[in-house]
Amino acid sequence: MAAHTLGCGADGGAPAAPAAVSDEQRAAALLDPGALLPPRAETVALADAVAIASSRAGGGAQAAALAELAGDLRVRLFRLDQAATDAREAMELYSAAATAFRASADPAHLERACQAERRRALLAGELARDAAVAYRELYLVSRRHAALSPPAPPGGAPPAPSPCLGAIAVALAQAAAYRPSGDALRALEQEGHRVEGVALALAQGAAPGASAAPASAASEAPVQATADASGDLVVAPPASAAPAGPVKVTSIERHGSDKGARVVIELSAPTTFNVGTLPADETAGKDARIFVDIAGATSRGVAREIEVGGVLRRVRVGVQPKGTRVVLDLAANLYRRIFYLPEPFRIVVDVSTRPPVRDDEAKPGGAREVRRVAIDPGHGGNDTGAVGPTGLKEKDVTLDVAHRVAPLLARELKIETLLTRDSDVYVPLELRTARANAFHADLFVSIHCNASDNGRARGVQTFSLAAPHDAEATSAALAARENAARAARGGQGADPGDPDARREVAAILSNLNVGDMAARSRHFAELLQRSSLASLSPRYPDTKDQGVKGAGFFVLAGADMPAALFETSFISNPEDEARLATADFRQKMADAIVNAIRAYREGK
Repeated sequence: MAAHTLGCGADGGAPAAPAAVSDEQRAAALLDPGALLPPRAETVALADAVAIASSRAGGGAQAAALAELAGDLRVRLFRLDQAATDAREAMELYSAAATAFRASADPAHLERACQAERRRALLAGELARDAAVAYRELYLVSRRHAALSPPAPPGGAPPAPSPCLGAIAVALAQAAAYRPSGDALRALEQEGHRVEGVALALAQGAAPGASAAPASAASEAPVQATADASGDLVVAPPASAAPAGPVKVTSIERHGSDKGARVVIELSAPTTFNVGTLPADETAGKDARIFVDIAGATSRGVAREIEVGGVLRRVRVGVQPKGTRVVLDLAANLYRRIFYLPEPFRIVVDVSTRPPVRDDEAKPGGAREVRRVAIDPGHGGNDTGAVGPTGLKEKDVTLDVAHRVAPLLARELKIETLLTRDSDVYVPLELRTARANAFHADLFVSIHCNASDNGRARGVQTFSLAAPHDAEATSAALAARENAARAARGGQGADPGDPDARREVAAILSNLNVGDMAARSRHFAELLQRSSLASLSPRYPDTKDQGVKGAGFFVLAGADMPAALFETSFISNPEDEARLATADFRQKMADAIVNAIRAYREGK
């Protein structure tokens, strides 16, 4: 029988070493109202350590509980010091906790997600010293979680009421005097509709049709998508995508402006990653930060610090025990969207001063606000695009059409225009969208020339970003061709017909279409298609209408405005190529783009 000694025994045995106290235990102990807080710097460091542990835990209930604990500790600091930094940090942590709890299938965790968001909403009102702010935030939380509440089974008893939603209902009733009215109320209700839509879209997971995948592929969702209370979005590979071998960060591309920024982290092979955020801490002199922890990745040869400018001050790269951390130092707390693209595998981080979901409905007079338009001439530099039978290059046609569109928009519609390239240079696909986002464009048009293998296809066609139906094999092949230039540069490649690869791309793109952006892009594409036929038919009555379709064009991925890809004609067809070579045909293409933008702005 083993003997156990407590303390110093009479036999002179050494006392047992005290068990080490974890950061989590220390933080939990400090939440006791009677506990004395250590100096502020020490308490902040402890809260940060728990927050980092939450990020390293990946997702799920453990990560959520740690984020919630760190938030609670920050709230206690806020109650004592009234430092706004503590409140903002707690709000971020509560958002992270809610996101992680919602990712769980356990109904109890959905309730905890609601409670975390309720505390965030109340804290937002307290920080603003404005009950109207608390009312707005609580209302949006109630809309989101009412939409996510499980329905009653057919013929069964209704589920137990949510204590969280009940508490929110009481708080909203008590704050009824601060409920907005008139246009402000209608705007809040519209925002509530959008919040519900985003929540339901993310709860549904992969794109429609994913269930048709083979059982071996359907056992796990092709991507993991999460969004927090402020609409920030993360689309990442599933945990099973962890690398089997070495992975290297091969390059970090960046584009910054005073309105937004994009960072593209390219890797030698697919891997998993986790994302975390920290708000600015004025007392510690720290900027707001986003960090991406990339599993199993090395970064030898990549600069450790890259100055950028605008809202993105710099990008920093550091070594982690099990991978690489890339940190973005921001000039302010911004809206964030992080996703990945395959072939080659790259992680895309977008930040912006404008929200990802905006009200773009036609105003009472019928008009939509369109002040800036981004025009993207496809290909360029050593990427010629498709080449016609007589040698006409797609890159030359698209640039000429873009040069015709820009002055027309300025002169006729008084619209400011950005060309993603203004000369014969190569611009990566992700940088084109980044420039449009940073420009805060209201519309994005990518101009291309179509091509077919047999050279017989003719006509004009327009695409919006979407997962094509299985029957649209031609659309998938075309998107694969347009995306191929980037893949060739990355040295990676996959069979575009691979059903698993297509399913993965479909899931990524489905989750990037936030709110009603997909519908707005589709509508703009339809206007562009109709406008092109109206412009061409009088002079070229045999123009074939190839219609409007959805496909996975990477150049459209991550655009935070309605976006369309316009295939002017088939450069692979001798007759279409001959027309594309003429100034008259190109001008009619430019007129079509301008008229489509005009129609969209007029609310048509």
